[in-house]
Amino acid sequence: MIETEALSMLSALAQPTRLGVITLLARVGDHGMASSEIADAIGVPRHLMSAHLAVLSKGGVVTARKAGRNVTYSVRTEAIVRLTDHLKDLVVTHASADPPA
Repeated sequence: MIETEALSMLSALAQPTRLGVITLLARVGDHGMASSEIADAIGVPRHLMSAHLAVLSKGGVVTARKAGRNVTYSVRTEAIVRLTDHLKDLVVTHASADPPA
């Protein structure tokens, strides 16, 4: 994973509402949810939810599918797995290195 990709994803997730969105979308699975449903479930005004979803989408954490007037969002599971693998690799690499003298 490229560092810039990891930073973009972590930045997108580093906000309570957006982390809540990811948690919700992970629970609903691959079929995802419409942005209006996400806003209602999270308790955020729809115009604010659109801004949060744009950040998550730009960060590569969610994907959007347009069907008519609705946009359905779902978690990019493969991206989350790559991010967690990258973070695990960082920890393992640093844990196995000799401690500084």
